[in-house]
Amino acid sequence: MARILLNMLKLWPQMADSHRYVLYFDEAVPEDECLRHPYFEHRVIRGPRFLIRRRTLAEQVFLPTEIRRDNLDLFFGSYYSAPLVCPCPKTVVAAWDISYTTHPRHYTWRASLQMSFFSRRSCRRAEGVVTCSPYDGRQIEKYYGVPALRICVLRLAADDKFSPMGSDRLEALRAKYRLPGRYLLSMGVILNRRNVDVIIDAFKEAYQELPDVGLVVAGHNTTEPRIDIEGRMKPLIAEARGAYIPWVPEDELADFYSGAWYYICTSTVDGEAMMLKEAMRCGTPVITSPLLEEVVEGHAVILQDPTDRTQMAELFRRVIPSVDLRERNALEGRNWVRTLSWKDVARTCLEFFESR
Repeated sequence: MARILLNMLKLWPQMADSHRYVLYFDEAVPEDECLRHPYFEHRVIRGPRFLIRRRTLAEQVFLPTEIRRDNLDLFFGSYYSAPLVCPCPKTVVAAWDISYTTHPRHYTWRASLQMSFFSRRSCRRAEGVVTCSPYDGRQIEKYYGVPALRICVLRLAADDKFSPMGSDRLEALRAKYRLPGRYLLSMGVILNRRNVDVIIDAFKEAYQELPDVGLVVAGHNTTEPRIDIEGRMKPLIAEARGAYIPWVPEDELADFYSGAWYYICTSTVDGEAMMLKEAMRCGTPVITSPLLEEVVEGHAVILQDPTDRTQMAELFRRVIPSVDLRERNALEGRNWVRTLSWKDVARTCLEFFESR
């Protein structure tokens, strides 16, 4: 979400010179150069630090006072909710997904209840809701009762920094992390809905028939209830056919994508997965679920049931060995993802604000 907002903030001042932007922070103003534009005014929310650190409390109790002082025309709540008693005449809320409402079992009960309560009421009260996929727009309309005309769906892009890496960088990456020469990559925050455990089990079922391919799983394990991802990977790691990396530095993300034979993300809840587009920009074809087929506009290998280990293993046996198929999928994905741009995203969102 931060990346989406930052990319739009970089572009909005170039698109409209008649707007004033007031940016609110709960601690301190970050060092990002783009935030120093002369059109931007900075506010650090005032109040006891131990209370300000509680995001919802700061938003609902302390932020309205700051908004009232600034006499805004429109307030944009960029993280799922906004003050329920907001002194600003118009509000737009970004609800990037509402899985905490539709799939509460994937969260602690406290997080699910809090997010669902404030997000639902914020979206219903707002003049508009911004989201990141047609699927998420339909979910907001269905579960929150927000009319489609008040929902803006952004067609997100991948950053320019994601591009194919040279062979020297890839060899250094393989040596640093002891990666297989060719590997299937699952990378991103590990959530129950992304079925990473099924990916591991399916690969273990098929890997003997794929002798020159390994599996790399990278990402912080936040599953709830918890799934032992590291334990599932141990047999593959012991045979030098796998690697589990809990955290990948930002400057190595493109390297991991570029070195992968395929990137796989098979969520059954997410309507958008930026990682798919990032992998495509790096020249790597992707495997995904029917739910995410819409957001990549069909430019992927589709696994019909991401929760079926046997079906997934069969897809691995069929797709991974074919060099020609991989090259076709990679070229198709790379050509398509280049049609997306952050300029279009920023313009669409800004025009939505202006129409409220």
